[in-house]
Amino acid sequence: MLERMFNYENPVWQFMGRVADLMILNALVIIFSLPVFTIGATWTALYYCMIKIIRKEDTYIWRNFWTSFKSNFKQATKIWLIVLPFILILSMDILMWYNDPTLLPKPLKITTIVVVLIVMAITIYVFPILSHFDNTTGNTLKNAFLVSVINLPYTIYFFFLLFLPILIVWYDIRFIMLDILMGFSLPAFLASFGWNRIFKKLEPAPAEETVEENEDSIVKEAREEMEATGLDTDITE
Repeated sequence: MLERMFNYENPVWQFMGRVADLMILNALVIIFSLPVFTIGATWTALYYCMIKIIRKEDTYIWRNFWTSFKSNFKQATKIWLIVLPFILILSMDILMWYNDPTLLPKPLKITTIVVVLIVMAITIYVFPILSHFDNTTGNTLKNAFLVSVINLPYTIYFFFLLFLPILIVWYDIRFIMLDILMGFSLPAFLASFGWNRIFKKLEPAPAEETVEENEDSIVKEAREEMEATGLDTDITE
């Protein structure tokens, strides 16, 4: 009984370990985001760790977080500094609109809403994509927009998760402690189940399949002939 209770394969221990991982990641996100300009690299590292957790790969939280933060710092910071001005300007527009609904004409309001949704979609997608795929900055931003459109149901789901920590605090300020403990990591963890499915569709075919498909036609023909005659097909290329 005791042996089963203290077995690390026990679901209770696994659940507690996962909660501890999320709390550690949340603390790392808060600390590493404090300089503001590091937010891009921080969120890239967060999603890098989350995919590792979801796929049950290497789950050394600090090592994975720091590895991703360092390797993606330059590009993630560049992307963050590109989208940050748009976020600030659009936030000011929304705040002004909220304070005075008559300030903007209807066509401009619609345009603002569309631009806000596009910028938010790119911001939500760009750092998880950067955490998993190597590409140029321009292509990463473009792919973030395209993938957000193609996977619209997931995009809506990610939007909901993004605002969930704000909504629960808006509902009851006492939930702020939950935000401090897991307000960033828990939504990212829940979103990563969707990210894992999206990434699997975007990942290239396994190397073995690629080699077989690109096999020299002469060697392939020789294999087929030998198989037809029942000879050994172990040909060295």
